[in-house]
Amino acid sequence: MQKQTSLPPAVDVLIVGAGPQALAMASRLMLGPEAMADVIPPQESYVRRPKDVRSHLKKLRKSMDRFAVVDENGKWMERWRNQFKALEISHLRSHEMMHPDAFDHSTLSVWAHANKRNDFLFLENLPKKQSYHGPFVLPSSQMMLDFCKSLVKLGRLDDHLWHARAESMRPSGSGMCVTVKTASGRSQDIHAKRVVVARGPTWRRQWPGFYYNLDTAAVAAIYHAWDLFDTPAEMKSLHGRGLIVGGGLTSAHLCAQLAPRGRVDLLLRRDRRVKQYDLGLHWMGTGRRDCRREYESSPLEKRMAIQKEVRDGGSITPELDAVISDLETKGQVHLHEWTEVVSASFDPSTSSWTVALNTNEVLEADYLICATGALVDVASDPLLGTLQEIHPLKLHGGLPVLSESLQWGRLPVHLMGNLAALELGPDAVNMAGAARGALRISKALAVAGLLEGPHKSENQVGNMGNQESRGRTGKNAKTEGHGKEY
Repeated sequence: MQKQTSLPPAVDVLIVGAGPQALAMASRLMLGPEAMADVIPPQESYVRRPKDVRSHLKKLRKSMDRFAVVDENGKWMERWRNQFKALEISHLRSHEMMHPDAFDHSTLSVWAHANKRNDFLFLENLPKKQSYHGPFVLPSSQMMLDFCKSLVKLGRLDDHLWHARAESMRPSGSGMCVTVKTASGRSQDIHAKRVVVARGPTWRRQWPGFYYNLDTAAVAAIYHAWDLFDTPAEMKSLHGRGLIVGGGLTSAHLCAQLAPRGRVDLLLRRDRRVKQYDLGLHWMGTGRRDCRREYESSPLEKRMAIQKEVRDGGSITPELDAVISDLETKGQVHLHEWTEVVSASFDPSTSSWTVALNTNEVLEADYLICATGALVDVASDPLLGTLQEIHPLKLHGGLPVLSESLQWGRLPVHLMGNLAALELGPDAVNMAGAARGALRISKALAVAGLLEGPHKSENQVGNMGNQESRGRTGKNAKTEGHGKEY
């Protein structure tokens, strides 16, 4: 199929978004029954044989009319690309088995080997324990982008992508009518039998309390970190003394980039947290299936408690912590723990900020950035709020109570990412959550006759069997992508 010049008026499946979550869903749609049945990666060895993965990576898929993708940036992975560029992120926090391809966990490492890529980061300081055997390897951000580009090419996924923003949707017959605004500003309705909302967490900004008391000039001058992702060139304009609010990975990357241009004050509302991954190792180690079973069998109130305990707010990696510590030693970064902004004012005549803290300290700054994450509230979401009025769901902390297939009640709408966290768990927003979310939705699509099945249970291993108990021996002892033993 050659891509139409205009959006199709009707499709089987419409995916909203073109980031890693959407790419994971699109990969499932393209692969159908070829996709892996068990999306929880092994810690050791592999599931499918490397030669089968190599064959998969050479197979150009036939483009089909099955689905369409709309994204306001008009490109696959564009916001990730901007984020990496703005913050000069060298390597991902997620390990090599977390990626959007639905064929196998080892696809990225096999692709890297075939393309003579070795830009991995080895976590030499992460000890091998009984509870965690690895992986200990992180791909570079450029490697991930190049890998995803190859997936798009092999799947002919550009043929399915249109530059448009989903504005609203409403039930229409047995499907949904989605109104989109194209890049030219024209509105168009698309009828979809199923809709998958796969927008990333950066779609809606979370602001701290003081923001809502700012005057018009201050609101225009303040930055949210995600503003810088949309316009990476804006980072180059930031000089002088800076003030950053936030305690997670993004705030630390901002410090690393901006501190050489002038002192940066980093405000953390609690103490400094350092950990390798954004989840505890017990959620990624040998007991990870037990963690998921416990979560999925728990009542909603306990799920919310587990979410809070496991996510545990923002944290930074040991590698980035070493960078920040060095900047502190040089006097380029001043880190304030247990500190919050009480009030802030902006003087347009001097383009400067005056910020009062709960510690009774007053700081001056040339720019102010809030690296405070995502706002999750379905009721006020412009795209989903109408659905809540038409077909209300129970909400817990702004999160909807979805079905097992991540479906919005009886409506043919499925959610991925952080909006599906009550079902998927604390890693819903990550690549691991993207893989599980795409699998669950694909099962529902298969039942509806929109995707060829069958699909096995999420906790059931693939045809090759789960290899964890075997360990790595013989020719399986090394990961093909980099020849490094786990």
